[in-house]
Amino acid sequence: MVFLALAAVVSAVPSAVSADTANAPLPETRKWTSPMKRAISISRPVGFSLAVRAQIRDAAASIGAETYPGRAAMFGMSRIEREGRSIQRIPRGMQVPMSTTVQPDEVVRNLMSVEAADVLLAGGIVMGDSSARFRGARVGDVVTLIDKRRRPVTFAIGLVVEDDVVGGSDLLMSPTQADSLGATTVTQYTVTGFRNPDTAAAALAASGFVNGMDFRVRRTWDGHNPDATLGLGEAKLLVGEFAYRITTSGKVTADPGWVHQNITPRRFFSGIPVRAGCHRRIWAPLQGALNETKRAGLEELIDIDNTNKYGGCFYARLNRISGDLGYLSRHSWGMAFDMNTTTNAQGRVPNLDCRIVRIFRKWGFAWGGNFTPADGMHFEYVGERRDNIEYPSRYCRNVVGADR
Repeated sequence: MVFLALAAVVSAVPSAVSADTANAPLPETRKWTSPMKRAISISRPVGFSLAVRAQIRDAAASIGAETYPGRAAMFGMSRIEREGRSIQRIPRGMQVPMSTTVQPDEVVRNLMSVEAADVLLAGGIVMGDSSARFRGARVGDVVTLIDKRRRPVTFAIGLVVEDDVVGGSDLLMSPTQADSLGATTVTQYTVTGFRNPDTAAAALAASGFVNGMDFRVRRTWDGHNPDATLGLGEAKLLVGEFAYRITTSGKVTADPGWVHQNITPRRFFSGIPVRAGCHRRIWAPLQGALNETKRAGLEELIDIDNTNKYGGCFYARLNRISGDLGYLSRHSWGMAFDMNTTTNAQGRVPNLDCRIVRIFRKWGFAWGGNFTPADGMHFEYVGERRDNIEYPSRYCRNVVGADR
């Protein structure tokens, strides 16, 4: 249930990009299935004030619905072992990022998985299938996570489930387990138990809870959003996983060996002279998107000087919005690309030509202009076409079907 929170692992991809490769079609978008039970998720990456939390509860109560607070965080994993033996090499003093969904028993049991709820109640944690496949993990393995005070805390994997069940994250855990790690910020409310979905959505909207700059509102009956990014477990299958450390000043240092193996040297793309160092997996589709932008006569709409100075791909750092929750920016993987940063600053109404947005979606990039808050400079690789999805996006809605 992704609303609550592609290829083999890439070790190295040839750096040269042929014209054929840069013009090769991407896979069609995967089919999207909505959960059977109806619920509305309201999330905010920086959390909610007490006043806003009360507003959500009052709006839900007005239609006889129930609300449940949830959390999201990212922890470093320093070790994963089986019968006392390490099953994944993590350099000493470093950790690998593990995104985590935190939900109360009522939400897990009634909307996600009864089996997962039983595991959490027994003190185990749940791992997503993509994350387990990536590292060869299985039930019974012991995971060591680093808490907010940089102390190790161990958990046993009690269940491995489909990624949707863990909200697209690596892990699912209970509020009590999250408390032990210091992750206490409420970032989401699940609203459920209502009879009429239209009435429920209208009541929340009347109280100001609409999908936009301040809140991310998802409903279980929504279609697939073309600008939805990959859950971290699935992203790791696409571009790999790196070890990192965070200094006392908050600076992120990625494993130099992984960077050397996966991130291209900073250099110019052909056609439109954008200069960037990116993950080798996205070099060809990014070149393809730039090629098509040029063929469409839109190259003048890309501010080359600004993009080369302030944009680009790889930069290991905490996320600017949710860094307090431990989240690393997807730029840390070199799988995101920023352009025209001055006119598309984060948190402002995006100002990017929608023809360019749709070209990049065609080449497998989700666009940040419809993020919460908007991040119009940002394109993030997802490995599948996203220009063929009809969805009521706030900005740059796709044009599909007969009107295409």
